[in-house]
Amino acid sequence: MDLEKDGLPPYAAMSNAERARLSFRRKRPLFRRNRTIKLIALACLAFIALAQWKQLRSPTPVSQWSPISIQRLHENLATCAKLRRKPHDPAGPGREKNARYIDGHKPTLIRNATVWIGEPTKSLLGKESYSWIQADVLLEHGLIKKVDTEISMSSLPKDCKVWDANRRQLTAGLLDMHSHSGVGSLPALSGRQDINELSSPITPYVRSIDGLHPLDHQIQVIKSGGVTTSLVLPGSGNSMGGEAYVIKHAVGKKDGRDEISATDMLADPDRNWRYMKMACGENPKGVYGRVVGGSPFSRMGESWEMRHAFEQAAALVRKQDDWCDMAERVGIENMRDYLPEELKWESLGAALRGQVLINTHCYTIPDLESFVDHTNEFNFSVRAFHHAHETYLVPEVSLFQVS
Repeated sequence: MDLEKDGLPPYAAMSNAERARLSFRRKRPLFRRNRTIKLIALACLAFIALAQWKQLRSPTPVSQWSPISIQRLHENLATCAKLRRKPHDPAGPGREKNARYIDGHKPTLIRNATVWIGEPTKSLLGKESYSWIQADVLLEHGLIKKVDTEISMSSLPKDCKVWDANRRQLTAGLLDMHSHSGVGSLPALSGRQDINELSSPITPYVRSIDGLHPLDHQIQVIKSGGVTTSLVLPGSGNSMGGEAYVIKHAVGKKDGRDEISATDMLADPDRNWRYMKMACGENPKGVYGRVVGGSPFSRMGESWEMRHAFEQAAALVRKQDDWCDMAERVGIENMRDYLPEELKWESLGAALRGQVLINTHCYTIPDLESFVDHTNEFNFSVRAFHHAHETYLVPEVSLFQVS
């Protein structure tokens, strides 16, 4: 067929450059489509990321996604407040009645007593001594209301009981800061020897009140010597012996108490302060290393046992503080777990928070120094060193970190 005659353009061969340009023009729309798809995909990913970020910033209320108890979370939040609360001494001056006072007990006047008032004075020989006076003492609502040379009988309440001391000596009751009365019986009976929990050298979680026997004969013997109040400690067989309690040596009807119970004997019924007994040196290593055949065998082992226990209690304290901070920041309804709690380390954790007053039995220089090292490492204070025979040799050590 003759193309020129039919009016069609004649065939001509195309160069390679012309073919490349033509090919680019044909493929260009496809390239644009691919770029558009990629931009849409990136936008979708950005939207998903934004949504995830917002979800993290605004957690779904726990009640919508988990069976976790809102009531328990609120109880945990209340526990946070207790964990941060610093104990305080019981009310002193200005009280209307003693916390141990039982309604119905009559006021009492002790007349004609030789009263030790504890004020320093000079004796006839020029030496300092303490004052005794002839006086009457009025007691009401469990408190000393008045001390005077002669209290008028007409000023007394109608139901007041009157005792004539006939010049016998009257002093304030003595306080014993280291006692095992009630947990180690007198006479010694194996069935009532509950001073030490010897299942482990580390038992900060046991409590002397759980082994206190109110009818122990020595409670009355101790009281007859003028001791009215004792800090009843676990023994020194353990490196960490457990919690201690302050008791009054008054129990049962003859002492004006309604019940015979350990709780009824607490000197501070409100339990403002808590106490703990620890020990170092020859006692724990003598029990576990020499008798039981376990650990600690040496003072080195004792130090490790203590540090390991403090480490675990400190870890619990940090977890609890982190949980409480988070709950306050995001709201209790947005918490996804409960407050970390572990009964085994609760009392030792409270000691690290300054809510438990530590009393420790340490005799020698290495005992004292290693224990002070523990206070510095774990940031706690010692209330008192007991049996501390060599403290006078290292006062700059033994008095550091003592509250």
